[in-house]
Amino acid sequence: MVLKSNKKRQEILVPLRLVDLIPENDLCFLVENVLEEIDFEKYNSKFFKTPGQKAYDREILLGIVLKGAIDGGLSGREVGRRVQTDLSYMYLTGMEKPNFRTINRFKKEYPELIDEALETVVKIAEKEDLVRLQQISIDGTKIKAKASVNKIVTEEIIKILKKQFQDSLEKDKEENSLFGENGDIVPSNKVTDKKSFEKIMNEIKEETKDSKNHEKLNAQSLKILKKGLEDKEYAQKFIDKSQQYLDEFDKTGQKSLSWNDPEAHWMPGKDGRMRFNYNPQIAVDSHSGIIISAGLSNNPTDHYELIPRIEDIESKYGPLEGGTQIFADNGYSTDENIEYLKDKGLDGYIASRKLSRKAKKYNKNDNPFSKDYFIFDLEKDAYICPQGQILNHKGQYKNGLKTVYWTNNCKYCPERINCCGKYRNRTITDYGNPAKIEMLRKMETEEAQEKYKIRSKTVEWPFGNIKRNMRINEFNTTGLERTETEFKLLAIAHNIKIIHKSKQNQTTIKKQNT
Repeated sequence: MVLKSNKKRQEILVPLRLVDLIPENDLCFLVENVLEEIDFEKYNSKFFKTPGQKAYDREILLGIVLKGAIDGGLSGREVGRRVQTDLSYMYLTGMEKPNFRTINRFKKEYPELIDEALETVVKIAEKEDLVRLQQISIDGTKIKAKASVNKIVTEEIIKILKKQFQDSLEKDKEENSLFGENGDIVPSNKVTDKKSFEKIMNEIKEETKDSKNHEKLNAQSLKILKKGLEDKEYAQKFIDKSQQYLDEFDKTGQKSLSWNDPEAHWMPGKDGRMRFNYNPQIAVDSHSGIIISAGLSNNPTDHYELIPRIEDIESKYGPLEGGTQIFADNGYSTDENIEYLKDKGLDGYIASRKLSRKAKKYNKNDNPFSKDYFIFDLEKDAYICPQGQILNHKGQYKNGLKTVYWTNNCKYCPERINCCGKYRNRTITDYGNPAKIEMLRKMETEEAQEKYKIRSKTVEWPFGNIKRNMRINEFNTTGLERTETEFKLLAIAHNIKIIHKSKQNQTTIKKQNT
């Protein structure tokens, strides 16, 4: 056996091109194709003929940010390291080396450019016949925010700390007016009296004595209080920021918020545990799984998320054709959403509570005589109970928002006690406007239920890809706007991988045919 010679220290006479060292199927080339479709002049023009250090081209920064998302939603620090060590990142930057601060600032300042990149990728997918806009599934999930449950504050704590800092700054102004800024006997805002500090802490304890997180709140409040009393700038920043927290308390009604991300709200995860989460939303083309619209909400429910997704789709790709099928689960089943679909002539398939529970197998231990086990007969306009009795339509009330079905034959039923009680007859009530009732009846049919199965095959695997394959279990950024930008980058990465796989399959087929 002969060893290959060690060429580690050998000089290269002819300079190599980076492109020659990167595998031809590397995703950086597809990222480059996306960048070529975007006009960067409008984003770069503001830097022309301006003083100061030269800025990086926005194309360079977007390229490495997209590549970082593809490689698993990398943080700005990790992307900053890879531009110095990874050939594909070096190729996209042209050997430039922007640091992590520049990368993070770019993501914060250019959400509209990242939104345009998502639109561009979808249009590229459309050219590849991966997007048809005939069947669209909408869904949401919960992903943990970058917020610790050990750093929570209540509305009372915010008000107490704000008052303490305001009093402290006011006292400092009075001292400055008497002695001058350099005439303080003790450092400005520095609490040196232990008894005074204990008095403040006792006040905080009194305000939070009924809190379930009493000890944790005290610890966090103590940390904030100490820093604010020792640092005037920190105290002023807290006072300025406190209104944002108070507004969130008023808007959401939540009893506590995260100190480092007040826009993240308490939401139950898939395991049922309450955490500070965000609610990412996607609209997926059923043909190939391309995400055509992505957004983020801090609302625990999906009630208000269907209309924004459809409006976003139409603003970018034009009005949807009449009859376009829209699939969504029971979380989107509201009067407003269903009426919206009907008014636009869209063919909606929004799951009823019964269908949703059936799909998720929630009925395993349910009462066998619950409403979910009553079958609706569309022709008879009546419910049929598990024992075969017919509950006829008896009327509509409250301007048609309440529809009642009942029967007085229950007295002969052997299951009367279990179903409705010894001295009662069974009544079934449907609530909602006519459009919602119509959707409810539609989803009772086998045809609608068969079509609805498309939703689970379409919209759940993109979230699975993001969470499992890309390993995104927690966001890297804080704040609703910045976190939404991060999620849109993940949606772009998902789409680019689908396009890349499609191109590879086409190449394989061509090779087999030649």
